[in-house]
Amino acid sequence: MAGHRPRIVVIGAGIIGSAITYNLAIRGADVLLVDEGPRPGSGVTGRAFGWVNVINGTPGESSYKLWREAVSEYRHLKAALPAAFSRVRSGSLFWRATAQETEQFAGLRKSAGENVDLLRRNGIQELEPRLRRIPDLAVLSHDDLALDSAKLAGDLVDAAVVAGASTRFGATVSAIDTMNGRVARIRLGDDAMAADVVVMAAGAGVRALAERLGLRTGLTTSPALLLRYACSRPIISHILRGPRLEIRQASDNTLIVAKSYVENGNENRPWLIGEDTLTVMKDELDLPDEVVLKSAEIGDRPVFADGLPRLGFFPEMGGLYVAAGHPGVILAPLLGRLTAEELLDGQRSELLGPSL
Repeated sequence: MAGHRPRIVVIGAGIIGSAITYNLAIRGADVLLVDEGPRPGSGVTGRAFGWVNVINGTPGESSYKLWREAVSEYRHLKAALPAAFSRVRSGSLFWRATAQETEQFAGLRKSAGENVDLLRRNGIQELEPRLRRIPDLAVLSHDDLALDSAKLAGDLVDAAVVAGASTRFGATVSAIDTMNGRVARIRLGDDAMAADVVVMAAGAGVRALAERLGLRTGLTTSPALLLRYACSRPIISHILRGPRLEIRQASDNTLIVAKSYVENGNENRPWLIGEDTLTVMKDELDLPDEVVLKSAEIGDRPVFADGLPRLGFFPEMGGLYVAAGHPGVILAPLLGRLTAEELLDGQRSELLGPSL
């Protein structure tokens, strides 16, 4: 029908689903965002470290170009939603175990065109005077951002609603109904809602949603541990990543530490790791005595074997679209725009490679 606007339902209000909803809404799409949580970013997004960077990527790998483009996309988003970035900090300090390794790392980054500088001890101490163990050299990455990913998801959803999007929180998708090989509606308990396109952006939950329809995604999960420590005053100004510690400080002075995690069945282990990490923090930083661990949360990051996200239609099911992958916080604004372009214009970016 001429002038028909497809009804698009986005499942999942994490950082990627929120960014997709925002990009669809500002272009006038008829879009509904659904999430089982009480608010945007209440799942794994709320357990993300929130480091937007390319310095953790590897030049030459297939994901690196995507990361570079994603960080650039943040500049456009900041211009569009400046209030969402009012408390975002910028810059990171990164060092290896030896000065030689750090210098080689800096050379690789500069040759890739990244905005980095190699700092010596005096420069490092000037930037971060509370470092106890000052490395001989560190790489200052100027364009990195440290942000509250759950807050950003909320800001994106708020802007989407202003632009005309609808939302349903606290609503679990019980079924995705199909007709003649296409999605037809979603079911939220006893409610049935018509849909021309369903975007599955529910992170690790995408796998279960797809399996209900007999579809395989290849998605697995990788657990990570996020530790939060109460702190009463500013301690550090940048994201710090050395051999022993990856840490940043939030706008409310909470100290946030990210760690990889391997489950071993001990339910108390995250908290024990947090207590051990506090000992490392006190060795690395001049901390006030009152710093204490206040939470230790595990987030199951959605990952694919090749390290790339998945963005595209399922070939087996008309109108069913997947948007998932890691690192979601870095990629979300770019994936949001590219999804809107594919759904509304039929344009698929070469950055994404082949679809499913």
